[in-house]
Amino acid sequence: MADFSVVADVSAALLRLLRAQMCPAPVAAPEAIRLAAPTDKNGDFQLGLYLYDLRELGEYRAGEMQRGAGNVRRRPPRPLTLHYLLFLNSKAQITAGAEAEQRILGRALQVLGDYPFVDVNEAHPFSDQLEEAASVTLLSLTFEEKTKIWTALNIPYQLGLYFSVSPLLLSSRVEVPFTRVRQVEVRGAKPR
Repeated sequence: MADFSVVADVSAALLRLLRAQMCPAPVAAPEAIRLAAPTDKNGDFQLGLYLYDLRELGEYRAGEMQRGAGNVRRRPPRPLTLHYLLFLNSKAQITAGAEAEQRILGRALQVLGDYPFVDVNEAHPFSDQLEEAASVTLLSLTFEEKTKIWTALNIPYQLGLYFSVSPLLLSSRVEVPFTRVRQVEVRGAKPR
């Protein structure tokens, strides 16, 4: 199962994908795409990748302790969904122009469609087991839901791409040792 850094590792994998597929056109340099918050006004980038929500994927949850190697039981992994926003830096928007902005968002949309999975094993090499690939899904948010995100950031609404990545199985570090039964002795009543 994946350790705590899986969230950051998946974000880094998405960033590498976007940089590889969007540079040199329509974005001139890989450094112009980065992990950032829409509130980062001083950043020198064109396209930002922002993790705005993390949720537990309840329908995936397993409740019982799971047997592991070495006579230990572990809590089941916590299944997560990561919610991302791809946005244009408002500082970069002024210089790029509307047509260039639309080309950047269009290409980003195309990249997310062409690569609908994140290979968690490649993104997060610390897992001791093979992980299920995480699906990249465009979110169908209403205009009001999108506006709430921007309002929470205290920024006027702007165009962006909203998508999720799931499931990510975050392992537990809680281990409970147990002793395996090695010998059984059955004593019963004597036959009559």
